[in-house]
This record gives sequence, structure tokens and C-alpha cells, in this order.
Amino acid sequence: MLNPWPHTRYAAVALAALANPAWVQAQEVNFNVPAGPLATTLNAIASQSGHIVSLEPGLVQGKQAPAVIGQMSPEHAMEVALRGSGLQLRITAQGSFSVEPAPHDAQALQLGVTSITERSLDATTEGSGSYSARAVTIGKGAHSLKETPQSITVMTRKMLDDQNLNTIEQVMEKTPGITVYDSPMGGKYFYSRGFRMTGQYQYDGVPLDIGSSYVQADSFNSDMAIYDRVEVLRGAAGMMKGAGGTSGGVNFVRKRGEYTPHTQLSLSAGTWDNYRGQIDTGGPLNDTGRVRGRAVITEQTRQYFYDVGQRKDQIYYGALDIDLSPDTTLGIGLAYEDVDATPCWGGLPRYADGSDLKLKRSTCLNPAWNHQRSKRTTWFGDLKHQLNDDWAVKVAGVYSKNTQDIEYAFPSGSVPVGATQSSTLVIGSTYDYDQVDYGFDAYLNGTFDAFGQQHELTVGANASRSRKDDFFAVAVLPDRQDVFNPNHHLPQPDDSYYLANATRGGPMDMRIKQYGAYSIARLKLAEPLTLVVGSRVSWYSSNSDSVSYWRGEGTPVHTQAKETGQVTPFAAVLFDLNDNLTAYASYTDIFTPQGNYRTLSGATLKPLVGQSYEVGIKGEWFDGRLNSAFNLFRTIQKDAAQDDPLCPDSSCSQNSGKVRAQGFEAEVSGEVIDRLQLLAGYTYTQTKVLEDADAAQNGVPYNSYVPRHLLRVWADYGLSGALDRVSVGAGVNAQSSNYRVSPISGNDMTQSGYAVWNGRVSYRIDDTWSVALNGNNLFDKRYYVTVGTEGFGNFYGEPRNFVMSLKADF
Repeated sequence: MLNPWPHTRYAAVALAALANPAWVQAQEVNFNVPAGPLATTLNAIASQSGHIVSLEPGLVQGKQAPAVIGQMSPEHAMEVALRGSGLQLRITAQGSFSVEPAPHDAQALQLGVTSITERSLDATTEGSGSYSARAVTIGKGAHSLKETPQSITVMTRKMLDDQNLNTIEQVMEKTPGITVYDSPMGGKYFYSRGFRMTGQYQYDGVPLDIGSSYVQADSFNSDMAIYDRVEVLRGAAGMMKGAGGTSGGVNFVRKRGEYTPHTQLSLSAGTWDNYRGQIDTGGPLNDTGRVRGRAVITEQTRQYFYDVGQRKDQIYYGALDIDLSPDTTLGIGLAYEDVDATPCWGGLPRYADGSDLKLKRSTCLNPAWNHQRSKRTTWFGDLKHQLNDDWAVKVAGVYSKNTQDIEYAFPSGSVPVGATQSSTLVIGSTYDYDQVDYGFDAYLNGTFDAFGQQHELTVGANASRSRKDDFFAVAVLPDRQDVFNPNHHLPQPDDSYYLANATRGGPMDMRIKQYGAYSIARLKLAEPLTLVVGSRVSWYSSNSDSVSYWRGEGTPVHTQAKETGQVTPFAAVLFDLNDNLTAYASYTDIFTPQGNYRTLSGATLKPLVGQSYEVGIKGEWFDGRLNSAFNLFRTIQKDAAQDDPLCPDSSCSQNSGKVRAQGFEAEVSGEVIDRLQLLAGYTYTQTKVLEDADAAQNGVPYNSYVPRHLLRVWADYGLSGALDRVSVGAGVNAQSSNYRVSPISGNDMTQSGYAVWNGRVSYRIDDTWSVALNGNNLFDKRYYVTVGTEGFGNFYGEPRNFVMSLKADF
């Protein structure tokens, strides 16, 4: 850890160096130097560690250095910066650094160069220039991907920047193994391993209930400008929060203040008047570096490929990290996001037989008065204290408040086969949503020695609370829409019309509370064998009071659920096959309360339960610059809520059903060869209904709109020689066919398999400025990214489009 009182450290260094120059090299420093010109990086390392570096300017001219991030010795930092440069470090007898050409014989050793210490597991990806993460923190503590016995993909800062991934929806669309499905009410649903991800979100490891019964499906307004990386877990996530879903979880890790000053200015312009500007600055705020700050301001305005759609985003973020002592750091942050949009809700209908209307991709059937205004304020805070060399404690909390005012209308109904015009029913909705979420997490983590081996133990507790105070009303509007010639100027109803004609709606006051205690032990049974065992004990409660309206008549409705002392176990074993490969097997339970559902007798439904199994092999290559993974998975889910056919008004449910999802995943991330960064993931998923209340459903696919085959690839290659300022990127999102069975007619709404190709070319103008051109859907593939029913819910994928961006780093 960097000593926050450098004047005392430098004095000690100076005195010790007089007696023993080698003492200087033994000290470790917490470096956070972004990727950039080699000369700048070497000078920053020398300055931060109190050394002198001498070199010939011609040796480093035009050379670039990777990011140097983590706690390490100064000489190790220098070695990291010099990798791939053809240069090597020499340390003089006086302890000074010099740089000279490396010998052609890679095995040759230079006298005077000290050995390299073990690399630090710093999980920060910003400035690394890599598609691979050194470590992940979605569990507790920091562990490499190879020693994590579950499937995790890290969308690093470079990956987010290279593909212009600015929203959670865009990130998930490019994440291996994730299927994204548009909701007719706005937002998107996310699916992993055949099951929907609901409410499994963390901020810096703190769980929140965002996404659980959320107005915007599973997604929400959260711009990626303020995050260092996004960690996506596939598979059961009960150890994260207790009421863990079947499919996985997402951890957003925010940007922090840096030890060295750094500012980035970025501007972009793209198809459909898509303009974005951002300034991101950070660094020490006092001479000692004990206080470090970060500020991000972003604004984006854009229209869409479809009619009437537009959106404006404003993001403001500030953060401080304060070293209260050499062993204690306090971090606080505030983010404010404001979205003012005219979305296109509802998607497109089809003919009555399920065939495609083949409308223009620009078709939007909504009136121009559709509106969404979403404001979100999030507070972050954490306190980290190093108790001694082996043990540390961390306490963290998150507060989030989101308000949404929404009013929209879209047509609902199929079109008669062969018709050239329609008079389709229009559904109007108005929403006033307020949601407040709290999250808290505290844990103790450390290592201990026993039986000749070193082990790791984590003990902690976390809690989350969510309150929704909502009003909504849905009504059939008096006007009709012609889907072949849409009228965007349909009259806008007032509030009194909704109240008098609501077919459903009402105020809702909903509270969800979760808290629990957990422990995880990593026991080294032998040199190649590690046993991971953990368990969480959870308490859950939800209470909901609402008034259900039908044609102006209100009926009070109260639901509640409570689960006490629910135990969620986790177990895994890892076996190191060699220095690069580790085989593993893991097991975890699934537990999701369903207390908001009622049986025919009025009783509360039992929780959804199940088991998740995974076996695989992970690899780590080139000192962690490349990671690979392959796994087989199987998930069994039981007692999910299903409509009770005996219920006269479809308002009651039953615990029924047993389904299975199984398949395999393969993924590679990082530097495959020199100058080539790659993230590639293939997923095979098969879902099947094993038992159902309707026996005719036994044996059919459980989730037919999750494709059997899913491929996500993106690569970026930096050219060499005369073109060393140029890098080129390319990627593809490909999947096999998927379909949805219409609940009305039983017809299959099908989208055949497709591949969407994307590309990028960037040019580094000088050490400060760079420019890039991104192209999406380069071959202008026409496809439905989401298939719905005959009446609505069919959404086109984006046509070909481009974004030009200009960046400055200084």
C-alpha cells in the first residue's frame, strides 16, 4: 500500500539507501499509471517511487507502455512498463535505474537486474489496455479468474471503450453467454443459461434489489462512464445475496481517484444524430497524495433508426479516496443520472397467422407524445482497513433513489392476413414510479497457516432494502392506429381518462428486506488441491399494498412473504494441473421467494428452489495477460410459479414445474499474441421442461427464445512498423434460431439464425490525441433482435451505423 506520508518515506529511503542501496528496491508501492508513451510511464514510476532513471531519448521515442497498476516493487513496475519494448532495466550500484537494449538471446541474464516480485492481484482494468482482468471482486476479496470456480466474464474498461458500450443493455448484448430480450414496456430482460436474471446487481460488491419487480424490465438507467469494469457471473448467485436467482449476477465497479493526475476528453458523433461528450479527470488533491479525487461529466443526445425516438442523457459523478492512516482508506462517491427520452414502446405486430409484416425498420407505431423522464441519484461509500499483513476488513454501503414519470401508447393486435391497412387497438399507459434502494456489506478477509499450507477465510454480513411507491394505469384509448401508415399525432389523454377507464392499475407500496451472514473458506489441502466451502444464512421479507382498478372500481390487495434462516450452501474443488491450467467442480443451491403469488386457497407460494452444478478447466497464460475457460453446466429449477388452470380469473398460481438447463461454455480473453486483444465466447444451451402442470408441455424447450448456439467475438490488433499508430478491430454477434410460442394462437414466432458483424479502425495522432471510427452491423443485416407475439413485441435490430470518436489523454 502506498504510504500516505511520502515525506517521511523518502527520508527513510534516503537514509537506508546510504547504508544499503538494495533496500530501496525491496519496498513495494501502489502504482496506478495508465497506458501511454513509454518515456512518460518510466518517469512516472521513477517519480512516484523516489528513484532516478537515465535513458537515451532515442531508445523510447514512439514506444508505448502498458498500464502499471498494483502494489509492487519499483523495479517490477519498470519491468512491466518495458515488456515488448525491446529494452531492459539495469539497476546501478547506487540504486538508480537505467534503460538499455535487451539482448537478442531471450535467455540471457543481465547482471545487476533484480528479480521480479510476484504480481499483485489488482482487479482494476482502467489503463491496462487489456481485454482480460487480473482479478475479479464479484465474490469477496480479489481472486484471479483461474482460481474462481464459477463462470465470470469481465467487460474491461478497454472493451467498453473500444465498442462504445455506454449502457447496461449494450454491455450485456456483447457479453458471452447472455441473451437480451426487449420488453414491450421498455427496458430489456437478460437471460443466462436459459433463465432470466432478476435483481442480481452489486455495486462494488454491495448487493441491491434493483431490477427486482422493476419498471424497466431487468435493465435500468446506468451509464458506463463512471465504471472501471462490469463483472458478469453466469450460474446460481445465491452466495451473493441470499435470495439468489438461477442465472447469475452483475457487479459494477466504479472508477476511483488515481495517484497520478490524468484527464481524458472524448467527443463522438454518429448516425442518427448521435452525439456524446465526456470529460473524466482524476488525481491527487494534495501534495502528499493522501486525498485523491475523480470527476466525470457526460452528456449525450441522440435519435434512433425508428421514427419519433430520441433521448438525452446527463451524467455527473464525483468520488474521493482519503487515506486516514497508512492502513485505512475511506472512499465516497456520488452519481447523478438524468434521462429525458421519447422511446418507441411495444414493438411491432405481425399478421394473424404469425407471419412477418415486413414493415420498414424505421417504423414506430407510437404517438410523438410518448415520454420517459428518469432521474437517479446514487451514493457510494466504503472503508477499508488493513489489520496486519494477513487480515483486512471492509465495510461498504450504497444508496440509490430513482424516480420515473412515463406516459406512452402503442397498438396491440394482429393484422388480418393479406390486409394493406389496419385499425388496431391502442393501449395507453401512465406511470409515476419512485424506488429507493439501500445496500450494506461488511466482511473480514485474511489468510492463515495450518498443516503446512496457507488458507483463506472470509466472514461477513450484508443487507439490502428496497421500497417502491408507484402509481400506474393502463387503458384502451378511443383512437385506432394503422400499422401500415401510422399516425404519430394521436390525441394525448389526460389523467382523468385513465382513472375512469383503467383496465388495470393502481397505487402500489412495496417493501423488500433481505439480510444474512456468510462465510467462505479456501482450504489448501495439498499443493495442487484447494477446497472452497461456503454458506449463507438468509432472512427475507416482502410486503405489498396496492389497489387494483378495473373500470374505475378499486379493490385493495395485500401480499406478503417471509423466509427465515434459509441456508444456501456452496462447495467447490480446484486442482492445479500445472502452472497454467486448473480444473474445478462446483455446486450451489438456488433459492428465490415467491410470496407475492397466491394459491387458489389464498396461501403463499413456496420459494423457487434448485441446484446448480458446474465442472470445467481454466487457464492463465503470459503472466495473467490471457485467460481461458471451458465448462459444462447443469441447472435444475423446481417449484416455479405457474398459473393455476382451476383459478376462475387467472389471478392465482401454483407451485409446479421442474425444468433443466444444461450445456457448455468456452471463452478466451486477453492478449492472444503480441498486440492482439481478444474476447471470444461460445455458449451451447439446452433447456427442457421435465414436469409441468400441463402434461402436454413435458419434454418441450423451457425457454425457446434463448438460442441453442450463441457466439460473441471481438478482437483488436495494433499494427507494427510504419503503421504502429493504427489499430483495427472486428467482431461478430451470432446465434442460432430462436422462437416464442404465441399464448393466443399457439403459433411459433420465429427468427432464423443470424450474424451481425462490427468493426473499428483507430489512429493515434500523437501522444495525446487519437481518433477512431466504429461501424456496427456492417453488412446491414435485417433481423428481429426480439420476437414477440402476433399483436406486439417484435423489435428490429439496428441497421448499419457508424460512430466517429476523438479522444485526448493528458
